[in-house]
Amino acid sequence: MTNGHGGEDSRRNRGRGGTEARGSAARSEGGPVGGRAAALWALGCVVCVVLTSCASFRPEPISLRANARRFAARSLHNRRLGAYLAAMGRPPRARWGFRRLTYVAVFERPQLTIANARYRAALGRLRIAEQIDNPKIGISAAYNASEPLPTPWSVGPLFSFLIQNFFSKDALIGAARQNVLAAREAIDSVAWQERKAVYGALLALWAARRTTMLYRRQAALDRSITRAVEERYRIGTASATALTTAELSAERAAFRWHQAQLAAALATARLAGVVGLPPAALADVRLSFAIFRKLRAPAALAADEQVALIERPAVRQALAQYNAAQYRLQAAVDGLSDGVKIAPGYVDNQQTDQYLLALKAHVPLFNQHQGQIAVARAERHRAAAQLKFVQESVFSQIEQAVVYWRESGTTLEASRRALRSAERELAASREAYRAGVIGEVRLLGVRLQVLSGRIQLLSAEKEHYAASGNLMTALHRKLWKIRNATG
Repeated sequence: MTNGHGGEDSRRNRGRGGTEARGSAARSEGGPVGGRAAALWALGCVVCVVLTSCASFRPEPISLRANARRFAARSLHNRRLGAYLAAMGRPPRARWGFRRLTYVAVFERPQLTIANARYRAALGRLRIAEQIDNPKIGISAAYNASEPLPTPWSVGPLFSFLIQNFFSKDALIGAARQNVLAAREAIDSVAWQERKAVYGALLALWAARRTTMLYRRQAALDRSITRAVEERYRIGTASATALTTAELSAERAAFRWHQAQLAAALATARLAGVVGLPPAALADVRLSFAIFRKLRAPAALAADEQVALIERPAVRQALAQYNAAQYRLQAAVDGLSDGVKIAPGYVDNQQTDQYLLALKAHVPLFNQHQGQIAVARAERHRAAAQLKFVQESVFSQIEQAVVYWRESGTTLEASRRALRSAERELAASREAYRAGVIGEVRLLGVRLQVLSGRIQLLSAEKEHYAASGNLMTALHRKLWKIRNATG
């Protein structure tokens, strides 16, 4: 009895011990699976952290109040501006002319900075088009409660690669390169616009200052005429009507002089704004207007016109935009599928290595990109029409500038001839005055006519110089001599 019960107890103990042994064995076998899963999770986290830490963001807030203070403090004596001018071959000097002021506008005003930023953005989009898609990395984790042993977890990494459609990709790269060319041509166009603005503002200030000087002299002559008529009125040789007429002429001349002073002040403020400075920065600055004395006629106007119709930055920009639209149409036609996606993977399931491989591709069964192709074809048509419009606009601008330049030159020659005739009459009047044939009032009147001729000549010169500026902008050619001291 005792031995039988003992044997049975021993068998039960051995059964319990075997079950515990199998459980402990299962726990010991499940340990490496859990460790492997933890290692995979850690590896995935490390990879994600490393890849996302390649680039960083640094905020750059802008203070409007600080910007306003910096603008009000701008001057031509800025060290950074001086270094920039020296690097451009135009170091600061006592007199500031057209070319130095143009470089100041380039340095201070934001237009070229905006154009350069657009160019850098186009370069960035080209890099996006050229770069290969990054693989996608993930971790697959599943829990199966029906199979608890040796572990209910199945864990493994997943990868996904895209083998791109290189026909479509090459077309997109070509479109991005054409957009870079267009952005580069836009920089040249903006530079010419800055040059034109500085030229026009400097011309307006030159004319306003000379007009102020001539009207001041005219006001002085009218006052002299008024005094001479008053003297004749006191001795009874002039009527009250003549005296009133002389006084009214003197008042009108004084009013025109004050108007010219106001125009000169406004022209100074305009020039300061064009070059990106506050008006106070030009208060004590000596300006050079020698650029207007150095202008020359184009040597081959017809040839320059033909070159401008092809080489103008606006035309080349429109051509690059058309080429980009053509590449985008090609990409839409060739891009029925973006490529083949390969997704290899690995899963540890119940201590069994399971390797996966999936292939995915978009099949154009329904729409076949007809909408995208239609949009791209319409964009190419629009770009072609835009190119034609730009060329026609350039042609019209050149023709108008040529007519304006020629007619203003004719008017300028007529004004010079009229002034020479008035000066000859003045010389004869002086001889007659010395001979006692005419009086002082008549001589002052002739001098006033000569001064009016000079005012008309100044107006004609301003028109001709403005026409020369328009012609330079239309042709994108410089019409001044290379060796001069225009600053």
